[in-house]
Parts: sequence; structure tokens; C-alpha cells
Amino acid sequence: MMGLLERIIDWDQEMLLLVNGNHLPWLDRFMWLLSETMMWAPVLLVMIIVLIRNKKGQTFLILLTFGLLLVFTDQISSGVIKPLVARFRPTYDPEIANLVQVVNHYKGGEYGFISSHAANVFAFAGLGILFFRDWLYASVILLWAIAVSYSRIYLGVHFPMDVISGALFGILSSIAFYYLYKFIIQKSTGIRLISDRRSRQMTRSNYRKSDLCFIVISLLLVVVTMLSASYYLTW
Repeated sequence: MMGLLERIIDWDQEMLLLVNGNHLPWLDRFMWLLSETMMWAPVLLVMIIVLIRNKKGQTFLILLTFGLLLVFTDQISSGVIKPLVARFRPTYDPEIANLVQVVNHYKGGEYGFISSHAANVFAFAGLGILFFRDWLYASVILLWAIAVSYSRIYLGVHFPMDVISGALFGILSSIAFYYLYKFIIQKSTGIRLISDRRSRQMTRSNYRKSDLCFIVISLLLVVVTMLSASYYLTW
């Protein structure tokens, strides 16, 4: 058992140094922006508009579910799991800290298992996938969650296993919160979340596919803006 754990740790360190060891100035800026939570505010605003258009009577409860989920994943990962496991971040790990490249002198807190960023973005992505039931949205939002999580390894503040474990925790949490929401809404209103009706214009959860495309487009526009700013502007 100890041998397996040692091999996992060795792999974790090797992969971290492989990803973190290939830096470019513009990519440093892009990865930094990917990790900045406030950069995604326009996408959240578009999502709120879509919820109001499609689920006006349920918008508040849906947003409350998202909010409580993110508070849960953030607080449990940061306030419970990190101090309980007490695994050093790469930037504090005495074995490899001197080999880790950091961006903007950012080293993060002392402990890094599990990644709160990964937990939060995969929780957000997972809950949205369960609510919207649209393959295009699901594909793009999962790629977004993977990219944000990858940025944490690139920036040297998380090992791959920190990110993988955080992602798993986020996904499981999103499933739990979705079914809690489903239980509450069906008990209080009798509304079914998933429809048996099939329509090319609507998802099975009765969202307009065209509206969900606006969320996808807004996310892609934010990414393109980040890329352009990172590549063409010198900070």
C-alpha cells in the first residue's frame, strides 16, 4: 500500500513539473486570467438572464442552489479537507519548491489538497449540465472546467492529484445538490424537471436551446478576449 502511495506521489510531482516547467510570457498571462473568478462574471450574468427567460418562477431557487453548492464546495475543500490532510502545495513542498515556477509571485496558501478551484468549477459545471440537459453546453462547460483546473497546475499552486480529487468532489457535490433541489421542487410544486416531450428547439428540461447557445457564446467570447489580451498586451 505504501509502495503504491509513493508511486502516486512520484507521478504527481513529475506531472506537476512537466506542466509547470513549460512557461511562455503570454501563456502565463492567459493562465492567470483563467484562474481569476471575476473574469467569468459576464457568463454568470447571461446565465441569470437565460434562467429568467426559461424558468421565471424557479430562478431564485435555482440560483440559491448554485450559490449554496459553491459555498459548500469552497468551504469544505478549504476549511475542512485542506487542514485535515495538510498536504503542502508545490510552492511549499520542501522536495520540489525550488523547482516550481510561479506567476506574479503567487504561491497560494500552505496546503493544496484538494483544489478549491477545481471543486468549484466542476461543481458549477456539473449542476448546470444536470439542469440544462444540453450536449453543446455540457461539452463547452466541461472544457472550461478542465482548462481552469489545468491552469492551477500550470501556475504551480496545485499537484495534478489535488485537481483530480477536487474535480471529483465538485462533481459528486453537484449531483447531491441537484437531487436535493429536485426533491424540494417536486414536493412543493409537483413540477417535473425532466420532460418526456422531444423538441428540436427545447432541451428535455424545457430550456430553449437557442438561449443556452448565448451562454456558450458568452463563455467563448470571454476566453477569446483573455487570449487576445494575453498575447497582444504587455502587462
